[in-house]
Amino acid sequence: MALIINIDQALKNPSEYNVLREPMNDMLMNIQEAWEKKNPVDFFFARGSINTFQETYSSSIGFEHAFSETSDYGIGPIFNTEEGFSATYRSRTFQGGFTITQQTLEDRLLGKAKGDATAFIKRWHADIVEYCITAIQGGFGQVVNWGSDKDGGVITRLKLDSADTTDGDVLTATKNPLFTNAHTIVKRAKMTAAEITANLQSNAFYADLDLTGSDPAKIAKLADIINQVVTTMENYKDDNNKRAGVLGTKRIVCANDPHLKAALNTALSLEMFGEQGLNPGYKRCAGVDDTPYLLDIAATKQITKVTGSKVGQGFFIVDSAYNAENHGLELTERVPFTLNVKKADEAPYGIKYQGRQRWDVNCASWRGITYVYLGNILTDNPTWCDKTKFTKVVSNATIVKPVSIDGTVTTSSAT
Repeated sequence: MALIINIDQALKNPSEYNVLREPMNDMLMNIQEAWEKKNPVDFFFARGSINTFQETYSSSIGFEHAFSETSDYGIGPIFNTEEGFSATYRSRTFQGGFTITQQTLEDRLLGKAKGDATAFIKRWHADIVEYCITAIQGGFGQVVNWGSDKDGGVITRLKLDSADTTDGDVLTATKNPLFTNAHTIVKRAKMTAAEITANLQSNAFYADLDLTGSDPAKIAKLADIINQVVTTMENYKDDNNKRAGVLGTKRIVCANDPHLKAALNTALSLEMFGEQGLNPGYKRCAGVDDTPYLLDIAATKQITKVTGSKVGQGFFIVDSAYNAENHGLELTERVPFTLNVKKADEAPYGIKYQGRQRWDVNCASWRGITYVYLGNILTDNPTWCDKTKFTKVVSNATIVKPVSIDGTVTTSSAT
């Protein structure tokens, strides 16, 4: 995502602005570059662009097979493709600005001008991150709100769906949410509702595991849960009910919670659990990415009950390569971040920087990301999701064997 700075012709000559212009522009570019190097958005989203107001992507379901046996020198069959589920990618327009006052220009206060510009650019990028993280929270079937205007009104309402429909019919208007255990394949002419139901797939899981409890096997159980979910992802089928090939490198993304990220890192890094055997989660994901922004949404922060006890916390497993290649989660840019710099002829007088950018969050394929909730989602009863749309993962109890004591040793103090 680039930064474009357009200087109005009226500002070519004023000496006050020329003193600020070059160092200001360099600083703005450096901040932009720094954000691009380490941005939580990239934990989840591929970055794409569209050249029109909207663009529709459809899966192809025509290839039940790509070839069939023929006689020697015979003419092979030509298979016709059909459109499967579709999703329309769009962008929204975002604007905002700041002013370098006339007094700042007259006194050539470069430090103040750079401070104001730095704060604005950092806030712009942080808003993008907060917007994207909020959109992910909108992937559980409920609308979420982002931002507010000066009167307290909602700026943007977000709900993130995938391309597949609730009954598998491509003409059905109702889409499945991004995270659900009811993802469908495309319903063909002769398929029954029972056949669709028999092939439902899940990317929303829960495991009744308390990482803050006293269970000595909790890390081993967590490792087995990770292994089971990653294996499920590897076995996903596409819209055509063929293997989707979700086989890329996967990473875990979680909130910057000390206990959760420590447990996840441990579950991935231990090759063995002492004398109790190999770790099934060892290197099943390439690593753990954490961000404090995930502490701000319900799906990834611990639930606090009325009693004060904290229960339940979720994390994501992401296959970025699959997302990028198959229209998974994407930050779609229409017009890059542009600063139009003009002279302010009305109060507050000075130089006005007006920012504008067109982009939005879009998604067609759900297969590149899964959500795992640690806790009993049925009894924890979160309000931000439909509890029935989660698949339970049961950890293998034989991974950690109970320790038994065959006898006791009694000691006595010396007299």
